[in-house]
Amino acid sequence: MIRRTLRKIIPTYAIFPLILTGLMNLFAYQGNKLIQLIVGIDRVIDLTTPWDSYFAFNPTWVLVYIGTFVFWAYQYTTVARESPEKAYQLAAADFVAKLICFFFFAFMPTTNVRPEVEGTGFIPFLMRFIYWVDTPTNLFPSIHCFVAWLGTRYMFECKKLRHKGPTCVLCVIGSILVFLSTLHTKQHVLPDVVSGIIVAEIGWFTARFTKLPKVVERINEKFMKTRLCKIL
Repeated sequence: MIRRTLRKIIPTYAIFPLILTGLMNLFAYQGNKLIQLIVGIDRVIDLTTPWDSYFAFNPTWVLVYIGTFVFWAYQYTTVARESPEKAYQLAAADFVAKLICFFFFAFMPTTNVRPEVEGTGFIPFLMRFIYWVDTPTNLFPSIHCFVAWLGTRYMFECKKLRHKGPTCVLCVIGSILVFLSTLHTKQHVLPDVVSGIIVAEIGWFTARFTKLPKVVERINEKFMKTRLCKIL
């Protein structure tokens, strides 16, 4: 019963493509630290601009920042459910974008200065917790922003999507809110947001005009024959 319900949300053909996006997220965030350890990069760049002062620190935006994970999951699973072709394109685009992020994280590490979180209560606690678990590294480009925008990009290509017009408009608004949440929580600065959108576009174009999705498809065909896939 549960497995049947899960297959309606994530079809069998979409399991590997979606797992790949998760593995690439882990690789982009953690793999660069190994490279930095080997290469010995110890200088970080602060890309904060004068324009960032227009986005006042507001811990309430942490709710949107955390809610982004649900937004990502909705968009990625919806796109993957559209068709095998869209699932492979999404995985390929995500792979390329996160690979670009990995190289920037590893060889051009950036940082920013975070404000002191004052006050008590749930929101300040949550903001301090995010600052604790998500250190001011791996900022440029913003994965938070690129994943939100890439998912929205592909939502416009979903022909099976019910109420497509309103849904796509809400996804655009959702992406903008994600961008603002990264700025108002001071998790990111403007160059991080802009570069996040750019790498999402690079990933989208690569998946559209190269044979990389076909590579994902061939790997997925082998994965679907494994015992692991049958268990999942």
